[in-house]
This record gives sequence, structure tokens and C-alpha cells, in this order.
Amino acid sequence: MFRNFSRYLSLYRAFVVNNLSRAMEFRAQFFAGIIGYILWSGVSLLFINVVFGQVGAVRGWTRDEMWVLYGTYVVFESVCYGLLGPNMWRFSGLVRDGGLDLALTRPVNVQFFVSTRYLDLNGALNALPGLALIFFGLNHLGRWPSIGQWIVWLLLLGCGLLIAYCVWFAIVTLSIWFVKLEAGAVAFDPVMQMARFPIDIYPARARAFLTFVVPVAFLTTFPTESLLGKGDLRVLVGAICFAIFLLLLSRAFFKFALRFYGSASS
Repeated sequence: MFRNFSRYLSLYRAFVVNNLSRAMEFRAQFFAGIIGYILWSGVSLLFINVVFGQVGAVRGWTRDEMWVLYGTYVVFESVCYGLLGPNMWRFSGLVRDGGLDLALTRPVNVQFFVSTRYLDLNGALNALPGLALIFFGLNHLGRWPSIGQWIVWLLLLGCGLLIAYCVWFAIVTLSIWFVKLEAGAVAFDPVMQMARFPIDIYPARARAFLTFVVPVAFLTTFPTESLLGKGDLRVLVGAICFAIFLLLLSRAFFKFALRFYGSASS
């Protein structure tokens, strides 16, 4: 098992180096992308500042707490779109153009290969402004989380990333049946947009749906609550179990879908 893990870790490291080399060929575009994302985030922060400057708090969330939540959202979105996005957006093309045929012949796990081959390191680095915003919000709150709370935040963020991956990958896997379903990858965007806000602002009837059916709460609200001292270890245990369950379900669904895959070269 350790040998297998080491092998896949080395393979992923090779993917990172390859993608970094490609990104550095267009350095101006690389850094312009980061600057553009910072400006876009600034507009969103201005919106939060205006809204919360008028009402003080929304459903128990103050403006400073929203800084922390939005910072967590920026970190999550950047890592999610940076590490997963390029592969999800390409999946339909792999099915249509025969790239999946090539992946199936490689001596590695097919799902791992098609899910990790490409990275947008430019997008992933946009997580840095998010971290700065988290520290800014915590400083205004006069609060500094313990090491344990930071670890819980990181674990919950990791679980949220895995949950997001499973949902997103299940959506794009439908391309095996509907070859021209290129918009399938974009179908995950509304889920990401809802994660901008705490789960508490949604109607009571929608909260259970946005926790267990469309798992928005696991993406940003639960990690943020751990930094604000509102976390519960039972939530972490539940998040880990839920993420593992969805990963197994995602794997089973992908294997099932491959039974219906018709080679593009046949």
C-alpha cells in the first residue's frame, strides 16, 4: 500500500512540475491572472462591507465573521478550481476526442489520471489573498484560533474539497452517456456560488438540503465555524465519513459508467 501511495505521489509531483513549466512560459499572463482575481475579490468584499455596514449582522453573522468566511471561500474556490477545474472542464473532450481511450491504456488508476493530470497553478495561488482576509477578519474580532482549531479548519477544508470533487466528477461522468455534455462541468458553479454565504442565511427548510443533498455547508460554513470557536468535533467526524462515502460512491459510479463507454476509435 505504501509503495502504491509513493508511486502516485511521485506521479502527481511530475504533473505539478509539468504544469508549472507550462505556466512559466507565459509569465505575464500568469501574474496578470493573480492580479485580476485580487481585483475581482475586492469588488465582492466591497459588497459585503456595504451590506453589513448597514445591517450589522445577518442571521447571527457579523461583518468581521463574514471576512473570515469569505476568506475561507476564496481559499477553497482557488484550490478547487486550480487543482480540479482543468480536469473537470476537459473530461467531456476526453470522451468525445478519444483521450479517455489513452487514459484507459495507462498503467495507473484511470480516475486518478483524468482527475489530476492538469492543474491551474495560477488559480491555486489565488488562495493567498484568501488567507490574508482570514487573518484580517480574525484580527478585527480580536481572536486567534488555537493550533487544534486550525488543524480542524484544514481537515474540514480537505473534506469539503473531496466532497466537491465527488459531486463535480459525478456530474462530468454523465458525459460518457451524453458525449456533448460540455456544460456539465459548469453545472457545479451554482453550488460554489452558494458557498459564498453561511448556511444560516438560507431558509430552514433549505438547510438540510444544502447540507446533505447539495453539500454546501461542508465547503465553507463548517470550516469557518471551527476558526470562530463555534465548531463541533462531531461535525468533523461526520465530514470525514461523508467524504469517504461519496468517494466510494463516485468510484463505483465511474466504474459503472465505463461499462457503457464506446471507444472513440472504434
